[in-house]
Amino acid sequence: MSRTIVDLDARATVLDAAERLAASPPDGDIALMVAPGAPVLRSGVFLEVLRSEVGPRRLSLVTTDARARSVASSVHVPAYASLAALERHELDPTERLEKARRAAIASARPSTVTAPRPAFGRMAAIGASLLAAAAILAGVAVPEATVRVAAAAQPIGPYDLELRGTVGGTAQVMLETVTQPISVKVPGTATGTRTEEIKAKGAVQLENRTTDDVRVPKATVFRTGDGVQFISTADVTLPRSVILPPFQLFIGKVSVAVDAVAAGPSGNVGVGKITVGPDPNRFAVTNPEPTSGGEIKRIPIVRVEDYDAAVKKAPDALKAEAEAQLQRWTREPRPRKQVVQHVLFRQISIVPAPTDVIGKDGFELVVSGTATAYVAPDSQPRAAIASILRERAVAGNDVNDGGVAYDVTKLTVGDEGVTWNVRAQGVQSRKVDRAATSRLLAGKPVREAEKLLDGERLRLVRLDWVPAWWPLLPLLDARITVQEE
Repeated sequence: MSRTIVDLDARATVLDAAERLAASPPDGDIALMVAPGAPVLRSGVFLEVLRSEVGPRRLSLVTTDARARSVASSVHVPAYASLAALERHELDPTERLEKARRAAIASARPSTVTAPRPAFGRMAAIGASLLAAAAILAGVAVPEATVRVAAAAQPIGPYDLELRGTVGGTAQVMLETVTQPISVKVPGTATGTRTEEIKAKGAVQLENRTTDDVRVPKATVFRTGDGVQFISTADVTLPRSVILPPFQLFIGKVSVAVDAVAAGPSGNVGVGKITVGPDPNRFAVTNPEPTSGGEIKRIPIVRVEDYDAAVKKAPDALKAEAEAQLQRWTREPRPRKQVVQHVLFRQISIVPAPTDVIGKDGFELVVSGTATAYVAPDSQPRAAIASILRERAVAGNDVNDGGVAYDVTKLTVGDEGVTWNVRAQGVQSRKVDRAATSRLLAGKPVREAEKLLDGERLRLVRLDWVPAWWPLLPLLDARITVQEE
């Protein structure tokens, strides 16, 4: 016949044992191997309940607890000191059973023969025993309680602390970095000047007053009545004037381009102002269109000082772009992380070179570099502060991260990492051992719960138990739930 061994530790209750038996294979014997002191060994009623759970299968107990073996024997549950004794069917390690007796014990099974009807008195006694067992089982398994407690609290701090965060190493705060290339344009201002003199331009028309062709050479001077001079820009031949019968006169004409002799706006004259030529007896002169374009320009040019001034603006411009990049990083979603609100930047290059812009009429610098920021867990530096406060708390007290308050008095960020100088304080309270508190209250009168908790420096916030008419807290500490507020 097969056998299933169910191993229970020293915390096992009758409920734990019943659950394990229910989960065991439906066939074969059951051997409960229980550690000494387990709650399931405290009462023979518990063992009777378990024996009823296995039905027709045989239930045996294996434990080194001599008292438990005695209890088991009182309710007719075979008990053995070891698995070896179970295999040899030795009820006690010091008792050597005869071969025939061991065989008889091994072959013992629940009888399938119909028992004779018991007498009424015996039935009443059995019923009373069952009722008592049910009452005990109800008292153990049914009650449950929830206890809400608050530990005594007192302030801790304030302290002036310095916290270090680095990338890698063993710092109090572990950091990561984010880096981005950045560039910015810096407009330059040209403060130097150069003068550009431009002469007015136009054209004059010549009319021949003779019957001969007249050659008018390049650079012939013409002028206005008030003396503004112009010179021709090409050689021209003025065709002769002729008289055709009957008395029809054809005047020889030609146009030639002229430039003002002097640069500037004085050469801009109106229509018909150029009327004086070098030989008025041979040809007349006039300008059918105004002359224009004469001016004296003052053009700005870049000096060395202008370039140097723009270069001095480059760090501030690059810093502003780095700050903008920091805000973009801050807006990016980072689960359970935060960007430290300080950015590092490094300038790499400036273009164009000074030789490419000095003497020109304007310029713009392009400054390139990198922006770097640190990323820390969003619990920091609060968690690191709480850790320090725990070290300074009274022995047996704890500091909750959520109760830590701090002000950053100085934030230092460099290539080596981040340093937070903070003024911090918190609340320290006694550590609540939930398991020990459950054991303390198990089986105690409800009216004494508050006094028991006071002795442990715990304040009873609320106590809920069912059934509410039951005067005791559950006998099993596993049925008591302790919650901390």
